[in-house]
Amino acid sequence: MPFQEQFAALKTLDTADLDVSLAIVKEYKVNRESRYTVEYVQTTETLRERLGHIVRDKLAEVAIVREYNFDIPEPEPDEVLAINIAETDFLRIKESLHGLLPGENLVANINELVKAKAYMIIFRNAQGVQLVGFKTLPESWKLKRQRGLISLMWRENRFEDLGNENVFSISGTVDFISFEDALFVSSKKQFEAGMNYRDAMLARAEELYRDVHQLRLFRDLDLLTARVGNNQRYLRKIAIVQNLRYYRDVVFLQRMRELNEQENWGVQFEGEQIVLTAQTIDDVLTLLQDKRLRSPITERLFDVDSARPYQRVQ
Repeated sequence: MPFQEQFAALKTLDTADLDVSLAIVKEYKVNRESRYTVEYVQTTETLRERLGHIVRDKLAEVAIVREYNFDIPEPEPDEVLAINIAETDFLRIKESLHGLLPGENLVANINELVKAKAYMIIFRNAQGVQLVGFKTLPESWKLKRQRGLISLMWRENRFEDLGNENVFSISGTVDFISFEDALFVSSKKQFEAGMNYRDAMLARAEELYRDVHQLRLFRDLDLLTARVGNNQRYLRKIAIVQNLRYYRDVVFLQRMRELNEQENWGVQFEGEQIVLTAQTIDDVLTLLQDKRLRSPITERLFDVDSARPYQRVQ
């Protein structure tokens, strides 16, 4: 089902009859791969009602659904970015949730609570979990009083709503909402942090390096790998290049070479290879992302951070 249709179904879901619960997510590594455990937290009825409103209010605010990609900018308050759950670490978290019950699989003590990576606001009925709001936590979530946060205290192995007192704090929004096989992202930055997208970008980078090595596209590939390293900004550029795969398009590369010579952009070629230098790596990455664009109004050239194809409004 298209994401727009799924989100429309989510918007019409009657959540009033669903039970709301709170759970924490803990992460650990096995052979450098993230694994997750989930534990529920006891809460008061008042707090559960407030948690439910956090997700409902976000759903009511959203009118636009766009498909997630590495290149898309942060969504506006009335937008969400949609991605299939199978493309994210949340699939493992959702699998960890299977079979757990809010009244039984509980956090044992406060020491376990503070190890949490994230928390989830879970809506369920007799058929099981229907939707989940997910929020990544900062390094320590014992926060000072901040506007828009709900104040909680850990007492007798459960959370209690403390009004204006501040011990633990829960945000007034969520990073994304899970429904059926889709995630609807309201904070791209927090979503990528919570779902370990740096690791995904590193994997994309390794795939690109293998591709261009086989294609003999670059001379001095080591210059590129050294520049990119573990840098989040460059990893994002590489992920976009790898996703677009223009580097495999002979016609694209020929046109890029012709324009480089006409416009005197300074990128060097040696035979069929692009010669990488410390001064031209950024230009090469910009061109392979197709992000050097000319304004039809001013005829000026611009290097853009993100680009969405123009669609005429009917």
